[in-house]
Amino acid sequence: QAEDGIRYSVASRGLGDVYKRQVVVYANTSAKVKSISDWVVTSSIAVPLIEHLTSLGKKLIWAPDKYLGNYVIDTTGADMLLWNGSCIVHEEYKTIELKKMLMKYPNSDVLVHPESPRSIIQLADTVGSTTKLIEASRASKKKYIIVATEKGILYQMKKYSPEKIFLEAPTEGEGATCKSCGRCPWMNLNIVQKLLDVFNAKTNEITTRGYN
Repeated sequence: QAEDGIRYSVASRGLGDVYKRQVVVYANTSAKVKSISDWVVTSSIAVPLIEHLTSLGKKLIWAPDKYLGNYVIDTTGADMLLWNGSCIVHEEYKTIELKKMLMKYPNSDVLVHPESPRSIIQLADTVGSTTKLIEASRASKKKYIIVATEKGILYQMKKYSPEKIFLEAPTEGEGATCKSCGRCPWMNLNIVQKLLDVFNAKTNEITTRGYN
């Protein structure tokens, strides 16, 4: 039987109990990774699921995002080993630049996705999933909303709250050509035409084999 790649990689660091741990992976993983995992979560259910598993005495491996994993550990106290991965968008948010933005726009709320580094999360008024951040933007009484996640979310936020001013959290400092580069190239590969092509042609089926 083929080695479970996630457990094998963590085991290579000399952690002997790795095969006794359950594997929890984020939804933003390949179908093959999901097929060899015990649990698949979105950011909205990560904390309650880990709280449940921890209450059962389970020890865990988390993949792939270390920042989201750290947020879950900070929130739940779970015994969880983290895969050393990160989102290329959320990892780039800069704490110093965000503090400068807050000084410039004091009448603002900061909305942060938990895939962001801990130092960014600590500056947030709301931390949560895409849905939670959209709801927070609607409920906010502030004029300015600073958003630290993929910029595609701004369309929906502006639609619900056209009277508010939405600002992208900064990813670079002074002199950079892109003050905020919060655009995921992988998410933007998913376009309406490609989705229609799948429905019409009934192709692109993914077949995976799970591991016991």
